[in-house]
Amino acid sequence: MHSRHSVGRLDRTNTLPQLTLREYRPGDEVGILETFNRIFAAVDPTFVPRTEALWRWQFLANPSRAIVLLALTEDGAVAGQLANVLQRVWLDGELRSFSQAVDSMSDPALRQGLKRESLQARLGNMYADKYAGPAPGQQALLWGAPVPAAWRVGRTFIRYEVVRTQLKLVASPDALAPGAAAGVEVETVDAFPYDIADVFESAATRHRAIAVRDKPQMDWRFVEHPENDYEIAIARRSKRPVGCAVFRRGAFDGEVDVGLVADWFVAPGDEGAANALLAWLREAARRASVTRLVALFPDTVDEWLAFQAAGFHAEPTRYTIVGRECVLPYDMQWMRAHWFYTLGDTDLV
Repeated sequence: MHSRHSVGRLDRTNTLPQLTLREYRPGDEVGILETFNRIFAAVDPTFVPRTEALWRWQFLANPSRAIVLLALTEDGAVAGQLANVLQRVWLDGELRSFSQAVDSMSDPALRQGLKRESLQARLGNMYADKYAGPAPGQQALLWGAPVPAAWRVGRTFIRYEVVRTQLKLVASPDALAPGAAAGVEVETVDAFPYDIADVFESAATRHRAIAVRDKPQMDWRFVEHPENDYEIAIARRSKRPVGCAVFRRGAFDGEVDVGLVADWFVAPGDEGAANALLAWLREAARRASVTRLVALFPDTVDEWLAFQAAGFHAEPTRYTIVGRECVLPYDMQWMRAHWFYTLGDTDLV
């Protein structure tokens, strides 16, 4: 579904004009941004206009690709959008792709309401019919963290279901008490080393579904972001990478100036690496002068309990993780039990 979604007031006397639904073409970003910024500025007084640099980073530079569907009026104006960021994913040992819908919008004059299929539903079903399924190149999961309006459309018209009601892990930096980390060195880096893939491949053995974390993907996500700054730590044992953590001071879940654990993965069983990275996160939070650290994990992975043992506690969030089944047997119950993700897998930070 959609982490950002906007529709206008219902007009029962209005019918949809003739629209063309198609994929993004070079140059469309000008019309996309004009419509996007106009719509969201009208409904959100805190809205900061989306820049072309950010749009191009998110949808054109992603090593795993992105797919943007548009609804265009007869004169070429952008009337609606469904924008999806793809993720290369190891799914039961096979390289597949998940698709996260991150931006949806429709012009206020074109809202149809839930008693009739809306423009967003038309775009969503067009996307699912064409891009989701078991065939090579198709996406094995469509998912997102929707706001309520988007969730109503997705549940009613696009067959989205709940994976989980998402909780977060929160700690005061001073409350963290990591254990021993003998033999582990932590290095803060400006870009990811090529051997980050080694620790990812090791960490991935614990999870039946996990997004690829190699240098191109991680550099795109955390180094090349045109607006956000992240701190990156690599834990090494005898010079071999055994873990990674990414930190940023930012906003999440309505709370500003918190320390975000933007990503985290550690070689299986290496408790010392986890302890060393937790100590690094504590110091990063202190340097950033934040009083709360926030991490996001599924409540089915080892980190959920390990972080609590180190001083974190669980709190609710406003988010629900939802998805649409595309390939058997990977329904939402399976995803709840076996899918690993962090804040960095979302567009929320």
